[in-house]
Amino acid sequence: MMRHVRLCGALAMLAATVPLTASAQSGGRTDGPEESEYGKGGYSGPGGRSVSLQLDWGAAINSRKPPRGAPSGPPLFVGATLSLWGADWYQLDVSGAYVFDGGRFVGMVGPRFRTWGWPLVFTAGLKAGAIVIPEGEGLRFGISPQLGAEILLGDRENILMALNYTPDIPIGGGGVTHRLGMSVGYKF
Repeated sequence: MMRHVRLCGALAMLAATVPLTASAQSGGRTDGPEESEYGKGGYSGPGGRSVSLQLDWGAAINSRKPPRGAPSGPPLFVGATLSLWGADWYQLDVSGAYVFDGGRFVGMVGPRFRTWGWPLVFTAGLKAGAIVIPEGEGLRFGISPQLGAEILLGDRENILMALNYTPDIPIGGGGVTHRLGMSVGYKF
């Protein structure tokens, strides 16, 4: 038990010092007519919008035992998220995930908000959509609040790495699935 406490403490200290050790970015050029510059020191692109694609995976624990006859598997999930960036602080996410223990499929859409910071930001979001529970439970409408932390890497800050906690809450029964996962993605 103490080994886990020490590991969590070391990870928390590392996460707290990452923004302090970040070096300053080098300046860039802003040639051309007004509002046409791209890159460091300029604008992020036409309208400031971009799209990112992420691969998600991690642990998934159901609050109740899956129905009899449902697929049995490890307490893991795998999925993907497509995000439309309206600004640096706002995204619209479309995500899908498959939970191996119980065979659930989760398809959600909703906003995610980001704090200011470099390279570490914190995120919070609320998605709504469909949760498919096999073996008699069927299709349910559900909500999925999300909390997480994200790091942007690379010269153009286009590589994303994130840790997220997401409870999938089906309306009308079926039990909550708690997902704790990691995401790796690319911002186009």
